[in-house]
Amino acid sequence: MLLPSKDLIAKAAEGNYAVGAFNAVNMESAQAIFAAAERERAPFLIQITQTTISYTEPEELFAIIRTLAGRATVPVAVHLDHGRSFDLVMRFLRLGMTSVMIDGSLQADGKTPRSYEENIEVTRKVVEAAHAIGVTVEGEIGRLGVIKGEHEDHLTVPAEAKKFVDDTGVDLLAVGIGTTHGLYKGTPFIDHDRLAEIHKVTPVPLVMHGGTGVPDEAVRKAVARGIRKINIDTQIRVAFYDSLAEQIHAAEKEHADAEAKGDVRKYDIRKLLAPARDAMTEVIAEKMRLFGSAGKA
Repeated sequence: MLLPSKDLIAKAAEGNYAVGAFNAVNMESAQAIFAAAERERAPFLIQITQTTISYTEPEELFAIIRTLAGRATVPVAVHLDHGRSFDLVMRFLRLGMTSVMIDGSLQADGKTPRSYEENIEVTRKVVEAAHAIGVTVEGEIGRLGVIKGEHEDHLTVPAEAKKFVDDTGVDLLAVGIGTTHGLYKGTPFIDHDRLAEIHKVTPVPLVMHGGTGVPDEAVRKAVARGIRKINIDTQIRVAFYDSLAEQIHAAEKEHADAEAKGDVRKYDIRKLLAPARDAMTEVIAEKMRLFGSAGKA
């Protein structure tokens, strides 16, 4: 059954753990997320990003997710990750999403910063629409990818975080504490002291984007300081890519052996995708254990 993400995350706040939010881009990644959650007995969010539109229609991917959710025996929310505009968020709400993120920190192009006032305006508008149908809303203030000693003024300011929540009514707040999307160059910088201050003054659960590559101890420390939702995407892609490359290499060897024997080549993409799906499942299950959500379903 699909639930609002705030229901899952409220329990995480009570239990002092974090819920994993994992991005799905196709059937195999969605299957891997559900398989890991069932195995680990962990509540979770499965996420679709608006950029998925450039790959497939979100209605198609959501249909797969809804089918998997109908068989699930653990709590799950389906979440729009990084919605950039009100109209885009409304499109996903009409699909039946139980949770949405409006990233009002950037314009619809995903690059140009919005002013604080613009962020407030678009976020409040989404909150009003989503709350009317019982859907959780995540907002964002601050920026990702700040290097220690450079542009630290772009990180989330605790007092501003509190004001943002008060002004918008969001249920969850993504904060800039030093993490970044994608892979890191060097060791990630996480301002745990800043995070603790934000947690102290902000009345909603906090979200950490850019969880891939963050050292385990830094993740545990962030959870102890108020992070209740952690996004993972790149690490799932890496697992898929590495496994697929390995399987393609093995298949090419089989083809060469077949040709040497005078046999025909066989092309079975299931033999490539099944191991890749298993590799993603292992990565996701490991994160669920790290976040403390394993066994909480």
